[in-house]
Amino acid sequence: MDSSLFDAAIQGFINILQWKTFFAMFLGVSIGTFTAVAPQGLGMPLVYAIALPVVIKWEPVTGIAFLIGASSVSAICAAYLPILFGIPGGSGSQATVLDGYPMGKKGEGRRALGASFMAGGMGCLIGTFTLVAAIPAAKPLIYLMGSPELFVIMLWGLSMVAVLAGSRPLKGLIATALGLLLATIGQQAQSGVMRFVYDQPYLLDGMSVSIMALALFGVPSALDLALTKLGVEQQPMPLKGSLFDGVKDCLREWWLVVRCSFVGVWVGIVPGLGSQVVDWLAYGHAAQTCKGGRETFGHGDVRGVIAPESANDAKDGGDLVTTLLLGFPQGVTTALFIVALLAWGFVPGPEMIKKNPEVIYSVVWLQGISGIIGTLIGFCLANQLAKLAEVRYTFMVPIMFMFILLGAYSVNRDPLDLVVVIGFGILGYFMRRAGYPRPAMILGLVLGDLMEKYLYRSVASYGFSWLGRPAVIVLLIIAGGSLYLTLRGKMNANKDASTATFSGAIARSDNED
Repeated sequence: MDSSLFDAAIQGFINILQWKTFFAMFLGVSIGTFTAVAPQGLGMPLVYAIALPVVIKWEPVTGIAFLIGASSVSAICAAYLPILFGIPGGSGSQATVLDGYPMGKKGEGRRALGASFMAGGMGCLIGTFTLVAAIPAAKPLIYLMGSPELFVIMLWGLSMVAVLAGSRPLKGLIATALGLLLATIGQQAQSGVMRFVYDQPYLLDGMSVSIMALALFGVPSALDLALTKLGVEQQPMPLKGSLFDGVKDCLREWWLVVRCSFVGVWVGIVPGLGSQVVDWLAYGHAAQTCKGGRETFGHGDVRGVIAPESANDAKDGGDLVTTLLLGFPQGVTTALFIVALLAWGFVPGPEMIKKNPEVIYSVVWLQGISGIIGTLIGFCLANQLAKLAEVRYTFMVPIMFMFILLGAYSVNRDPLDLVVVIGFGILGYFMRRAGYPRPAMILGLVLGDLMEKYLYRSVASYGFSWLGRPAVIVLLIIAGGSLYLTLRGKMNANKDASTATFSGAIARSDNED
C-alpha cells in the first residue's frame, strides 16, 4: 500500500471516531437485526428505501455508518428462520434450511446458530479484507480506465442483472428497459435539453430514485403482507445445546469457511450473480468437497450451515468492490447505496478513488466493525432475537405504511411525491405478481444517468472511434460471451426447474435482493 492510501486509511478511521457515527451504526445494526429475524418478508431493499430519504440529509459518514451497519448485520442474523422454523431465510440464507432445521429438530438449535454466527462473522471479515486488498490492486488499473471502458462495464453488469433477475430473461430485459426510459425524464445533464417533461415542473429534475425505491419495494411488500397475512404460525424449535459448540465447529472447519467465503466474494464481484445463488453455490461446493458430505448433507450436518452462512456474509465485501471501485451496483441495496453517495457529492468508481479514498476506507472500517458487533449481538441475545421471529403482520403493516408515506413526503415535502409512491407502488405490486423483476427496473433507473454520462463523454472525446479501443473490444467480447453462457444456462435451468434437484433449487430461487 502506498503512502497516500495509508494516509487515506488512517483518515477514514479518524472520520468514524465520533459518538454520532457509532450511534448511527448501532441504530443500523439494530434495524438490520430485526429485518433479518422478522418473518414478514422484509429485506434490505425495503430498509434502504425507507431510510434513504432521511439519511441523505445527515452528514455523509454518519449516514454511511447507518446504511453499512444495517446491511452488514442482516446477513449474520438471517439464520433464525431456517434453523428454528424451517422457513428459508432472506437473501443468501435459503440453503441454510437444508441442514439447519434438521439440527434444530435434533435439539442442536444453539449449535447451528453458533456455527452460523461464527461463520458469518468470519466471512464478513474475509470479505472486508478482500476489499482492503482490492483498493491498492485496482488503483493502477482505475487510472487506465476512461469513459468508454466504464460505459461498457456498466452495460455488461446491467445486462447480466436483467437476464438473471427473475425467472424469465425477457421480463428482466423489459423491466430494465423501463428503468432506463424513466432515467431519461428531466433535464439532460450534459446538453441541458428537457426530455419528457410535458410542461410539468415536477418532472424537471427527473424521477427521484429514493421515491421510486419506496414505491417499488415498500408499497408491494406492505400490500403483500396485508393481503397474504404472512406470518409464522408454527411453534419454533426449542433452543437447546450450546452456542460454543458451533464456534468449535467453525474453528475446526476453518478451511471450509475460507473456501466458501471466497466463493461469496467471487459471487459479489462478478456482475449479475447476486445473493440469489451465493448460498446454493457454497452449499454445493461444500457437499461435493467435504468428506462424507454427499451422505450427511441435508440430514443435519453442521457443515451445511457453515458453508452458506460464510459465503453470504463475505459476498458483501465483493459487492462493495464493484460498487466503490467500478461504480456500478450488484443489486438493489448497493444501487440505493450509490444513490446515497451521489446525494452526498461522491461519485463511486475511479473518481471516488482519486478524490475521496478516505471515504472508501471509512466504509471498510464500518463494514468490519459492524460485522464484529453483529456477531456479538447474535451470541449475546440469541434467546431474545428468537422472539422477534413471532411478530405478527397486524403489527407490521400499519408501521410499514406510515414510514413509507413519511419517507416519501420528507424527500421534497411535495404532495405529488405521495401520488407517485402510490401509483408506482401499485405498478410494483403487479410487477411482483406477474414476475417482472423490480430490482432490474431500479438498477436501470440508477445506472441510466451514469451510463449516459459516460457515453456522452466517450462520443464527445473520441467520436465513434472509442469502439475500436483495445480495452473496449476485450470487454465487449467478455461481456458478450458471459451473456451468451448465462442465457444458455438460464434456459437449461428453467427446463430442469420442475425436478427436485440441487440445480432446480437454484433455478427456483426468486429472491429479489
